[in-house]
Amino acid sequence: MLKFHKVVSFVLQPLLMPSIGVILLVLSPLGMYFTVTWKWFAVIGTFLFTALLPATPILMMLRNGQIKDLYISKREQRTMPYLFSLVAYIFWTLFMWRILKMPLFLVLMGVGSTLSIIAITLINSRWKISAHLSGIGGLSGGVFGYSYIMGINPLGLLILLLSLSALTALARIELKAHTPGQTLAGFSVGFLLVFLPPVLMLILSK
Repeated sequence: MLKFHKVVSFVLQPLLMPSIGVILLVLSPLGMYFTVTWKWFAVIGTFLFTALLPATPILMMLRNGQIKDLYISKREQRTMPYLFSLVAYIFWTLFMWRILKMPLFLVLMGVGSTLSIIAITLINSRWKISAHLSGIGGLSGGVFGYSYIMGINPLGLLILLLSLSALTALARIELKAHTPGQTLAGFSVGFLLVFLPPVLMLILSK
């Protein structure tokens, strides 16, 4: 069973959540307004900024023996990778805004993702919080926010995301990586900081 939990932790790791989100975007009804070239550029660019670049310091630390695993189990060793991820996410948000020229509500989701990294970095300085759940919480918040703004109800997808979030939390708890409170806190931070900015923008614009 531990092997299954390790597979879940690897597949649903936070580095992949933004890329999955953009893939869902290009497959959504809004995706029909974008060209094929734009879609590929968006997915590849997102993977570069939010997966490959943040993974660089982690792989270097692993190679140098500074950490023992890809998930950086020790809280004290997470600050530098988090800060590197923060810089990468800032550039990703600018990429969405200036290069891809995404609608403002989608850019605000990128801003929310960046804010979530700031939040978990600050919290991590005092208390270990789950980056896995922050990542999938952000993805869930983005899909919920998109659904609210677009006026759609993809019930199956929403249930799937919440189920995968619960599965990820269970995996992290069973692997002794986090407590239930740390997983709940991670999900809440990720969900709220991605969901609220675009929704508040819509509410305030009315």
